[in-house]
Amino acid sequence: MYNEKRLSKLFLRVEIMTVSRKSSILFLLTVFVLIFLTSTASAYTRVFPDSSLYRYMLKHQDSRDKDKRIKATARYFCQKNPKLAAKTARTYAILVERTSRKYHLDSILIASIIVKESTVNRVACSGRSYGLMQINWNANKSWIPRVFPKVRSRKDLYRSATNIEVGSYILKKALEKYHNNVDRALDRYRGKSLVSYRKAVLAHYCAIVKIFQKT
Repeated sequence: MYNEKRLSKLFLRVEIMTVSRKSSILFLLTVFVLIFLTSTASAYTRVFPDSSLYRYMLKHQDSRDKDKRIKATARYFCQKNPKLAAKTARTYAILVERTSRKYHLDSILIASIIVKESTVNRVACSGRSYGLMQINWNANKSWIPRVFPKVRSRKDLYRSATNIEVGSYILKKALEKYHNNVDRALDRYRGKSLVSYRKAVLAHYCAIVKIFQKT
């Protein structure tokens, strides 16, 4: 009887030690995961939110500044693509402005993506991406005709108005997914997280804003 009691106490002690050890391991694993997630989040390079010119432009999105935005965008388009006629540059800038109003986007952001993606070349082609905003047809052809019935093939993406609208729609959906986080949305638009891509888009953005400020 005495031995049974001792054995019961011994087993109980072992069980407590086992549970305690498992709890300790679980606690340490939880702490490790939290530290890893925190360090990963902090390692993500913020680009747009830290830009004073981006924050400045957020205050100049209403219709009163529409003409200034169009002029600044058209002028920058001509700077980046000297072969582009001034009239064509203005047409593109107007299309950008019009589409930005439709999808409630920053027109300067759309314009900056156009410069980065195609250097404002309507017939630009890189791999499977086409047009001003370099739409990847293979990656998006399953839904594009459904949302844009007039777009039936990659050739349709060479139409400037169509390309800008499809690209802006993709950008809008990315911004919605990431709660208007421009950096994350640009990662999704690009197809991978590249700080160099975001910085390049921001550089074009800032250049257009500087023209806007002088207009």
